[in-house]
Amino acid sequence: MASKINRRSFLKVFVTGIFSAIMGKFNKSSAAAAGSDIYMPRQLITKDSTTSRTIMWHSRNPHASLRVDVRDSGGNVSSYMGSGGLFQDDGESFYINKVLINRLQPGIRYTYQIIQDGATTPWYQLETSDNEKMEALIFPDSQCSDGYVTWGRVASGAFNAHPNINMFINMGDLVDNGEAAYQWRQWFNAIAAYMPSKIFVPLMGNHETYNLSWKCRIPHAFLNFFAVPDNESTVFQRYYYSFDYGPVHFIMLNTQFEEIDPLKPGLMEEQLQWLHGDVEASDKPWKIVLMHKDIINYDNLGSSDPMGEIDEVGKRFMPHFDELGIHLVFTAHQHTYRRHGHIYNFEPSDKGPVYVDTGVAGNCRYSVPRTQRFDKIMLPQPETDNYLTIRATSTDISVQCYLPDGQVGDSFVLTNSKQV
Repeated sequence: MASKINRRSFLKVFVTGIFSAIMGKFNKSSAAAAGSDIYMPRQLITKDSTTSRTIMWHSRNPHASLRVDVRDSGGNVSSYMGSGGLFQDDGESFYINKVLINRLQPGIRYTYQIIQDGATTPWYQLETSDNEKMEALIFPDSQCSDGYVTWGRVASGAFNAHPNINMFINMGDLVDNGEAAYQWRQWFNAIAAYMPSKIFVPLMGNHETYNLSWKCRIPHAFLNFFAVPDNESTVFQRYYYSFDYGPVHFIMLNTQFEEIDPLKPGLMEEQLQWLHGDVEASDKPWKIVLMHKDIINYDNLGSSDPMGEIDEVGKRFMPHFDELGIHLVFTAHQHTYRRHGHIYNFEPSDKGPVYVDTGVAGNCRYSVPRTQRFDKIMLPQPETDNYLTIRATSTDISVQCYLPDGQVGDSFVLTNSKQV
């Protein structure tokens, strides 16, 4: 299909990464404190962002004491103990450490510090959400063949242009190859200045499921690097999840059933059952779905079959979104920005969810044709990198798509589930 052009052309990526691999298992720039054995510190979303947060980091060695201290504006400090475990992949071994911070108050700015056997990091920002408003950055696929230089440039440009936005989402295909350890280092290093102080919300893409031979595998690195909220699954823990932020209930779905089913069947069926219970249990005014693969089959445009332009992901998920009253669906995978608009019962409509294919935040580009039926807005061609902002209150949602030079490529507002 059009969206997979050159997806497995790994040679350029491999050559670019040789230098990084030779330099050793960790890049010093990713350490929080020189000589402290604290690497890649990161702040992850939890189920309830008003009262809790997960802090993770890597270390070369095991440590007896893993702690995070949290300080409020009055200087009062609370301590939280954590745990670590050995992780082995791509011929490398290191430890992944995790601390859950809870008992926080909504809408408060804290700072926190990682303490590992006496070694410490600087104090990082930790800001809890309230129930009134929500702001986030959304980054499309960040996979790169240039050492993740493009990803770092797009991300830093977005963070610098919107310094007050506290949360960022990556729409999947974070890296080009999910087993390649050097790519994960490059990805982390590219945004090392922001990961400790901004809430990260990861979504699994198909490239997270590839091994070095470009065969599908269980996405070990993704599942271990990001302790996302519990979905109460005994089989697919961390494959999909949900969380609340301000007035929005976010549902992070997994579209990799094609890749995962031969290894571990049942992802789609379990996920759909969970989806209904999860959405129906939420009292938030807005319900937003984020999933990696898009709903349009760009290899079958102009088909005489009325369903020909809808791909398998769309066929499986969209009727449930209609039934559950989902307001907005963000996708990725095609490396192109397209606003599909409202779609209901597989047809363009003035009701139903608004679908947005979010674009590309790396240097891997594809030629994707336009479907006159569904692509209402697309960026100028040939397409460049982009990112999105989303802001929500209880009454409206505002989405803007930004080009690398800061221009707004698209903008829309949803009010009471209608686009204006």
